[in-house]
Amino acid sequence: MLNPPRQLTELVRLLQERNHIFSADPQPITEALRHADGNIETKLNRRAEMIDSDHKLQDSLARIRSLFAWLLLAATLFWLISGFAGTVTLMQQSGLNFFFVLAGVLGLHTLMLLAWIITACLPRYKAGGFFSNPAFWIRGKDPVNQAIMRLYSDELAKPATRWALGLTVHRLWLATLIGMLAAAVLLLSVRQYTFNWESTLLSDATFVQAVHILSWLPAKLGFPVPDADAVLISRLNNDIATSRQWGGLLIGSLICYGLLPRFAAWLVCKILSRRTRSTLPLDKPYYRQIIQQWQRRVVDADTQSETVTAVTPKIKLDDTPKWAVMLDAEWPEKSWFKHILGQDWLDKGTADSRDTVAALKAELQQEPAQLLIGVRARSVPDRGILRQITALAEAAQGGAVVQLLVEKDFSDGLNDYLSQWHTALGERGLPWLDPARVSQQARLGKEAV
Repeated sequence: MLNPPRQLTELVRLLQERNHIFSADPQPITEALRHADGNIETKLNRRAEMIDSDHKLQDSLARIRSLFAWLLLAATLFWLISGFAGTVTLMQQSGLNFFFVLAGVLGLHTLMLLAWIITACLPRYKAGGFFSNPAFWIRGKDPVNQAIMRLYSDELAKPATRWALGLTVHRLWLATLIGMLAAAVLLLSVRQYTFNWESTLLSDATFVQAVHILSWLPAKLGFPVPDADAVLISRLNNDIATSRQWGGLLIGSLICYGLLPRFAAWLVCKILSRRTRSTLPLDKPYYRQIIQQWQRRVVDADTQSETVTAVTPKIKLDDTPKWAVMLDAEWPEKSWFKHILGQDWLDKGTADSRDTVAALKAELQQEPAQLLIGVRARSVPDRGILRQITALAEAAQGGAVVQLLVEKDFSDGLNDYLSQWHTALGERGLPWLDPARVSQQARLGKEAV
């Protein structure tokens, strides 16, 4: 199955293909990662994490993983208790038919293990049905939940899922066998049992040979086992003298023919699930488009003369200290700068006067920091505020970017305000970020046209 970073990346892909509005605009984040370090998958995973700036998608995935973990734990405990209770029920009488008890504790397990081996050897396997597809038994009208169910359904449809499902099946059987072994050891320790065997069709020699074969591996591991005389004495006879040998063979059989083969099957699934772990489907058009955008060389042919001082180019994602300042007046949402471009910005307060702007410029000249400037999009870009923005951008040695902010319920004339800001900032060579919701809605509107 996909690991958590790849899960998030795939979830972002599914949502973006469905025109979902994210908490952060994917377009500037994609551009910001053009020259970032790391391979393609690392950059795509980082891009998804930056797009999910409020961590809602990560929290949703974590809740689903937690739900599955708790369900698996509950199922494990249920099968553990069931194995214990079933063995207690099977060993209620003091006189036990050994082969009947052995068939009761290992019969179904052996058949299911053989069935799994046959299934695992098949060349192709595709999970399906009610229990294997979470979309059938977990419903959700929310687009995020629907995308998560699509994500898990796609994963379960892959052939490699057989090993992940095998891990779960073997875990439940191991829990059952451990419960059986615990019950058998406990009952044999505190109660006196006698063992016998009987048959109408089979001869004594046949049973002596069968017990000899069955006892070979437990005897090698040091368990007491019945010899030929003990087998013959126990036919239709509850002999206390041979009880310890039969009890040792029962415990040894549970371990050698139950726990060890099942653990080996679990280990095989564990190894193969790691070797066949899913990777990002980079051949999909969605990822190819992003990769081509990163690989495309951008050349700026700037033939227009500027009347203002040149400022630092767009911010690059590096280890430079990152500061955030709000111009003019405090923004109602205290954490407006959180996770913009996936970075941790240090709040430098509000620059609401010439003195605070001058003090911030002095700090920027002493330390090479990157600066995020918050500006109200619904205000007119007059000369005064543009002069402050330009002065701060010039002082920011690590680069500066303007974040245009807008209230959630404000829409009247917003496009006109944003157009004025784009023109004013573009004339000064200042990079900007539109409000995430507004920029995504505008882009989706153009794509629809």
